[in-house]
Amino acid sequence: MRLFATRVWGNPIDGKTPMATFGTEGHMARLLAISSPGDRLVFVGTKTERTPPELQGRILGMAEFGRLRLRTLDYFTKAELDPRDFDARGSFKFPHGVPIVRGWVFTSQAMANDVLNQRLTMLATPGVEELTNPNDIAKILGMPSDYFEPPQNHRFDQMRRINDALKPTTGPIPSNSTYEVEKSAMETSWTYAMRFGTTKIWKVGHTSSVPGRLDEINKHVPFEIGIAKWNITLTQKWPDAVTAHAMEQKLFELLDAKRTTGERVNCTENELLSAWQRAVAGE
Repeated sequence: MRLFATRVWGNPIDGKTPMATFGTEGHMARLLAISSPGDRLVFVGTKTERTPPELQGRILGMAEFGRLRLRTLDYFTKAELDPRDFDARGSFKFPHGVPIVRGWVFTSQAMANDVLNQRLTMLATPGVEELTNPNDIAKILGMPSDYFEPPQNHRFDQMRRINDALKPTTGPIPSNSTYEVEKSAMETSWTYAMRFGTTKIWKVGHTSSVPGRLDEINKHVPFEIGIAKWNITLTQKWPDAVTAHAMEQKLFELLDAKRTTGERVNCTENELLSAWQRAVAGE
């Protein structure tokens, strides 16, 4: 059994909407691709204003999740969901998810930084990050908790039975091609920031090959006549393109007032570094 951490605004183990939801299909697909039946999600409160102050940064609960890709609005009405999770056009911000088939609400809800030696990165904000430290895993599994089972619902009950049947015993774990994502999306990728000469113009993006991307972009710059060219300034390695793209989008969000055209921003180096550090940390 493996544990995956994800940051949340509120503990989804509350009996109302027993789903772990995601903003993009890619993050949901990645979880199912890298996990196995019987693995669990650990929910950590974000340090944003959406999370009550007393829950920020705390380990809230843990859940075993089903192996099905769901669309949130197929199972819950708008009235059952938090109105703050809808954008100005009325679209739900977290349309994709996996079912919670059983869960555990931690009674102590300790601070994650007090329990875990492993520090959660950007991975855990839009998606999930695997907890790999054996001591951390042992501590979480030993935390006092109250057992939670979602209220009777024939669709979720069926998912629970499927999940139990798929749990590993002594043989190989059954697989299903439905859970796979495109190979390219699961390859190691980098988020990058390029600087145009010594100017305050930067280009932010993500790629599976930083040198290749730099060569491609500079082909369109006539630097032979003395014009500056792009140079790599910052890179951040991620295990897949989904998370590299998520960091790219977080940078654009943090630097929104500085954006000019396309992937370019006009800001000081300190402004870029500050946004970069926050994006890596998932703030």
